[in-house]
Amino acid sequence: MKRILVTGASGQLGRAFIRKSREKYNVLGTGRKYSDLCPFKKGDITDRKFIKEIVDDYTPDVIVHFAAMTGVDECEQNPYAAESVNIASVEWILNEFSGYFIFISTDYVFDGKDGPYSENAKTNPINVYGKTKLEAESIIRSHSKKWLILRTNVLFDYTEWTTASFVNWVVRSLRNRKSISVVLDQFNNPIWTDHLAHIINSLMEMDATGLYHSGSIEYISRYDFALMIAKNFELDQSLILPITTKALNQRALRPLKGGLRTEKITDDFGIMPPSIDEALSAMSGCI
Repeated sequence: MKRILVTGASGQLGRAFIRKSREKYNVLGTGRKYSDLCPFKKGDITDRKFIKEIVDDYTPDVIVHFAAMTGVDECEQNPYAAESVNIASVEWILNEFSGYFIFISTDYVFDGKDGPYSENAKTNPINVYGKTKLEAESIIRSHSKKWLILRTNVLFDYTEWTTASFVNWVVRSLRNRKSISVVLDQFNNPIWTDHLAHIINSLMEMDATGLYHSGSIEYISRYDFALMIAKNFELDQSLILPITTKALNQRALRPLKGGLRTEKITDDFGIMPPSIDEALSAMSGCI
């Protein structure tokens, strides 16, 4: 049975991936917070000694690297920490591991002037988070013999494990009759965690290598996404107020027209882009 090492195993995407892979593979999770979904070894990917020990002891066939510092403003405020987690950890893993390496990247490697973007589009990150993920991509290309880089964009879910999810925030706010301001000038194609986990598993089973983009079929503003959430959960849409990105005065710049084109992954593997509306219907039907 193939041995899979999953970093960031207690995170939103890590948990979804493990639920879909643990019956077929020998899975070991790692992270700073404990996960009960599979055998688990607690540790920090910024600890070079820990990385060497876990790779040497477990001898994985595949490493799926979900662990990352993803808070965009947090990365801007703490660039050294962002570089340590998002760049150095990748290099340290690849110094110890020569097998199949799967890495999750982001549409934030682009500047957001002309999205959605194809795999061949010119990268130009405008914040620390995007720069660190792009640098990690470069390291993977030069250090790994067998790699898969899957770029995605806004992940969403609605479970007890996803308190930071956009869907959670919208639903909880509206259920408490609290008005929320949501940007109307940021566009992308958000994808349900469950859908993305399924796509990663499918690509891994097919031994896919190279660079691919993944996202939902709908290309929408964050404001319209919030309206879709409210509609599916039968909540008051009038509580959702439009606002511009500039008015939020956030620390880090945001790409405005982001998002990803998914024709390549469909052409090469027959993987069709999932639907946001179908995902939200499934979520609201389970609550």
